[in-house]
Amino acid sequence: MPPKKHRHLTAEEKRELRKQKKLEKKQRLAEKKKQLKRDHLAREVNYGQLTIKKYEKNWREMLIKVALPRMRQELEFAWHNFERVVDCKDFTISLLMDELRDSEEQYMLNFRAHSENMEKLMWLFHDRLEELQADFESECKLMQERCENEFQDARELYNENFDYLKTMLHQLELERREHNRLKKGEYFSRLDEVEVKNQLLLQRLRATLERKYQNMFEDMKRFIKNYNKQIRERKKEHNLLKDQDDSIQELIAQQFNNIKKCYDRIRQLRQKYTDMKQIDGSRLSDLQAERNYFSNSFMTLKTKLENDKKDDFGKLALLSENAAKAFDCLEHLNKRGEMILTLAAVCRKLETQKEKILPFPRTTTNLPEIADIIDRDDAEEIEGVRPEMELFWQRLGQAFGVHYTLMREKNCLSDENQLLADTHNEYCERLMYPPIHSYMGRVTIPKTDTKLEMAKYDKFRGHTHKPFVHVTHRQQK
Repeated sequence: MPPKKHRHLTAEEKRELRKQKKLEKKQRLAEKKKQLKRDHLAREVNYGQLTIKKYEKNWREMLIKVALPRMRQELEFAWHNFERVVDCKDFTISLLMDELRDSEEQYMLNFRAHSENMEKLMWLFHDRLEELQADFESECKLMQERCENEFQDARELYNENFDYLKTMLHQLELERREHNRLKKGEYFSRLDEVEVKNQLLLQRLRATLERKYQNMFEDMKRFIKNYNKQIRERKKEHNLLKDQDDSIQELIAQQFNNIKKCYDRIRQLRQKYTDMKQIDGSRLSDLQAERNYFSNSFMTLKTKLENDKKDDFGKLALLSENAAKAFDCLEHLNKRGEMILTLAAVCRKLETQKEKILPFPRTTTNLPEIADIIDRDDAEEIEGVRPEMELFWQRLGQAFGVHYTLMREKNCLSDENQLLADTHNEYCERLMYPPIHSYMGRVTIPKTDTKLEMAKYDKFRGHTHKPFVHVTHRQQK
């Protein structure tokens, strides 16, 4: 906004404006970080494509130079490494896309929650103000009616007492005249005494009536005084409540203006978001298609890897079983050898002096029967093991040859793996990186901190009875 628009702002509005600017700055920084992540993701995808092209070219050259069996082994090893690299890249891409999708979903949820809370708050203010206005009007009407009734009762009581007093005076006057007229002739001689008595009686009656009238007048004055005092107190309370209500109405009008500005801003942001979605919709669809392709490739490679693992596990189990059988066979042969040595030692002890100097007998020489030393079952076991013992050293030589060949292949594959890693690192170091495009000028979707927005209304929680409809009605009056 231009500086002229902020010239007549209050201190609180300036603080709110500064907070809004800080919030927008944080949103721009967050969007900048997101854009850097998107650029990094695009760069990684480009690097992956370039790496795929390079590996395809190298593998074609190696297939021409290397023999087919060796080429097949090296190709399988390189393919496994390539699958591992592709899996890492796909996993990184999926993590970044999940994070981006989660952040967008969180933003939309915050936006909807903020809109719903604002609408509920406005309706709550409206309903509460209507209820309080109705209660205030009913209380004022009841107080006015009660005051009028009390004043009318007091006036009726005063008129009734005054009429009663005049009636009594008139009645006394009539009785006095009647009494004078009737008794004038009879008591004329005692006129002075009767007159004195009548005067005394009249004085007492007058004094009594005057005293009653004075008390009644004082009670009436006291009642009028209390009534005026109560009216003044009620008027003060009414003025105080009216001042508070006016201040609250002004505050609500100010808040309504702020809400209107926020609503206009939200509408502008929605329009910008729609325009941005229309502009970048094709690019997002292309990225989604690439992601689906990489996901399918990843699942295919993962399935193949699981099948290879199952085959390797079966071969390992078969090899372990054969090794266990060979170990058991060797232990059995060891026991048979120890038995043969024991028999030879026993036979050596039983030889005579003449037999010791004789050469070792040939196989055709008649030897003592083995059944004399060992039982027949052991002899049958030895006869069954004899052909296996003849082929033992042949099998041992074959196993040693296979082990030596596998060790050489392992060392060769390790060297080739190191060479591929060094070549890949050298290629990445010499590679020219594409320029990073900035999309900050087109990004117009800010984030809204709901906690900060709701904190603005904490200080108005004590004035939730201020309605919105009656403010406009009173301003129109």
